[in-house]
Amino acid sequence: PPLGLLLSLCAGILLTCLVFSYLYISLWRGDHDGLNHAVGRDFINLWTASELVDAGRTADIFDQDKFAAAQRQHMGADFPFHFWSYPPQALFLTEQLSSLPYRVAFLTWTLCGLLVLFYAAQKFWPAMKSFPWLLLLAPSTFVNVFLGQNGFITTTLAIAGFTMLDRRPILSGIMFGLLTFKPHLGILIPVSLLAMRQWKAIAAATVTAVLLAGATTLMYGEAVWWQFLDSTLPHQLRFMSTSEGPFRWMMPGWFMAGRIIGLPLWLAHTVQTIVAIGAVILVYRVFRAGPGGQGGLRGLRDWRLRVSLLFVATFAASPQGFNYDMGLISIPLICLSVDAMKTGWRRGEFITVAFCWTLPVLMMPLNAHGLPIGPLLLAGLLAYLYYRIQVTIEPDRQVLQHGVA
Repeated sequence: PPLGLLLSLCAGILLTCLVFSYLYISLWRGDHDGLNHAVGRDFINLWTASELVDAGRTADIFDQDKFAAAQRQHMGADFPFHFWSYPPQALFLTEQLSSLPYRVAFLTWTLCGLLVLFYAAQKFWPAMKSFPWLLLLAPSTFVNVFLGQNGFITTTLAIAGFTMLDRRPILSGIMFGLLTFKPHLGILIPVSLLAMRQWKAIAAATVTAVLLAGATTLMYGEAVWWQFLDSTLPHQLRFMSTSEGPFRWMMPGWFMAGRIIGLPLWLAHTVQTIVAIGAVILVYRVFRAGPGGQGGLRGLRDWRLRVSLLFVATFAASPQGFNYDMGLISIPLICLSVDAMKTGWRRGEFITVAFCWTLPVLMMPLNAHGLPIGPLLLAGLLAYLYYRIQVTIEPDRQVLQHGVA
């Protein structure tokens, strides 16, 4: 498709997001968003957790009833049920949030997230000044702001880790270690590091994760880990397997797609497991194949495509990704589009990119009507990325053999 069509599509989607954002903000009444939820929706979890920590009631964070009661004390008796679903090290994200009024804390959280993501995107695409802005204007960004989630931080840590991998492997490993506060978004990163034999990064990530867990124990007490294992984690698993809430509409994974179309739980789990195994094998092959498997990424023309494939494969492998986490999908869409505009679009590729670009918003009405096409779209995106990586491996190998790289 011509560049004008691509730009028009992006502009139309952006305008739609801006209009709906304005309409939503116009409904704000105090700390409520006009729809009986808190401004920033899920941000109420972080703010309430901070309030409970400051009050010396950290244990209540991991008790669903007490946590919900603390939220309703601030938001009103009819406030919808929310619960804390993160491992204990995520409590560091809540530090000092409740020292600010709720809406001020939400705006501060959002602006800081946008700033760090913009900075990380500039380093990921150092020669492309417009790409960080394109990422910030993606539908996934609007969804993350609307839901007050931590997708800006997880995306920042992931792309920062791979940007620094060759030149600063220890700092790269630290970024990956910090990402363990949301472990399901980093499950394939160890596979890629093992494939590339990045031992320094692996060691740094491991040490960082251990130190982060130790710091959590020192700050919040040993009991938080037992409370997480005894209460929060089982509740989260039950929530995923049996709950009928609208959260199901926000998930592009194979397991939830199986639930939506009525598959038995055992079959939905089986499909998810098979897809996850395939994703692990695919990521290992891609990061081991060609010159990238000799320990480096940055010397390859397609290193961003390989990282992009890992991000998409993560949503195939993990049963728990949400639409507010899909900044990790917006990055592959930008990378693939750039490569396609240089070398030509393949049949069906443009429409796949267009649907995936809108997927963080589009999947909600589709899933609600029993049409969970998200996993199929992401599988198509994964196939296109794999093809583009394969056609660049041989030229890169020839360049290295002649000593140019």
